[in-house]
Amino acid sequence: MHCTVRCIACTTEDPRPPSPTASVSESNAGASPEPEPNNPTIVVRGLLLVHLLMECAMAVAKDDYFTARGYLHHLNHLVSPIGDSMQRVASCFADALAARLSPPPAPKPYPAPSLHTFKFYHILYQACPYFKFAHFTANQAILEAFESEDRVHVVDLNILQGHQWPAFLQALATRPGGPPALRITGVGHPAESVHQTGRHLAELAHSLHVPFEFHPAIADRLEDLRPSMLHRRVGEALAVNAVCRLHRVPDIHLDWLLSTIRDQAPKIVTLVEIEASHNDPHFLGRFLEALPYFAALFDSLDATFPADSAARAKVEQYIFAPEIKNIVAREGAERVARHEKLDRWRKVMEGRGFKGVALSANSVDQSRILLGLYACDGYRLTEENGCMFLGWRDQRMIAASAWRC
Repeated sequence: MHCTVRCIACTTEDPRPPSPTASVSESNAGASPEPEPNNPTIVVRGLLLVHLLMECAMAVAKDDYFTARGYLHHLNHLVSPIGDSMQRVASCFADALAARLSPPPAPKPYPAPSLHTFKFYHILYQACPYFKFAHFTANQAILEAFESEDRVHVVDLNILQGHQWPAFLQALATRPGGPPALRITGVGHPAESVHQTGRHLAELAHSLHVPFEFHPAIADRLEDLRPSMLHRRVGEALAVNAVCRLHRVPDIHLDWLLSTIRDQAPKIVTLVEIEASHNDPHFLGRFLEALPYFAALFDSLDATFPADSAARAKVEQYIFAPEIKNIVAREGAERVARHEKLDRWRKVMEGRGFKGVALSANSVDQSRILLGLYACDGYRLTEENGCMFLGWRDQRMIAASAWRC
């Protein structure tokens, strides 16, 4: 069932590929531009797509490229970037498998969000609650840590377009006794975008009468960050905000980065990450974890965007398809989408000297209010050991936690 946002505030055992003849008939049966999730044809086709993707991935894992290409040939008759959610996600995974079978390309860094792709992040931000959940939950934890402070400083390790901070500024502006002096150090790339974000936030802070400074820290990789770039000042309460960013830091650099953060003595560190294990050193393990995760994600996009949405197609093409390809097709330093589940992050943070801070009842309430703004019933909010998870139906999608030194 499709929904619209009311408010934006807040296995078979046969290893052989099926015959090409079957693929043509299946393709013709499933080209409806407005998919109906309960349609038996769509359900059967979805199961077939999962089966073909799994068989193809297992053939790839065995280096049986002849068999894998046979499955890909059949998949290409069934998938579609404009079909139902399973056709679309299968299209992304088929492209990723094809890329893995192709000769390795010349090494190049995973592309950082560009000014062109930022608009698609904005579309996703407006339409779905994932980023808003991350931001609202982190903001509430930071606000509570700053409650009695007069001078506060936030280091945002993934500033992007600064969508997190307007609501934070508004909350500070209405604080009893007046707002504190706020500084934000925004880490990001490209420079033009970071500077533009700073200007927008400064204009908003001025209109809200919140004393404000913005410091750009231009860095494409967090391992390039240096303590001097954080602009630490004596007498300021510090928060470090890490939303969907730490997973890209290689293990050999993560210990240094977390030690650097700990040495800054922050009052709070907010950590929000994708709740998935996409960092298995073995290709097949990553594939088996990624397929159900992104299938649930694309299903949630179906429930949020209208049928045949060009905006949704762009979001999938420019944001999620490259991430799927990175998880499936790349290895070594080129594989940067190394998502880990919260249990793993808990071990990492505790191993670096951080202690968990339970998210408050206010954080839970804010998240429930946020989900109430969406006229669809698939989103699920759960609380566990002082942390929160936002899911789509039975699949946990994103996890939020807070930490102190």
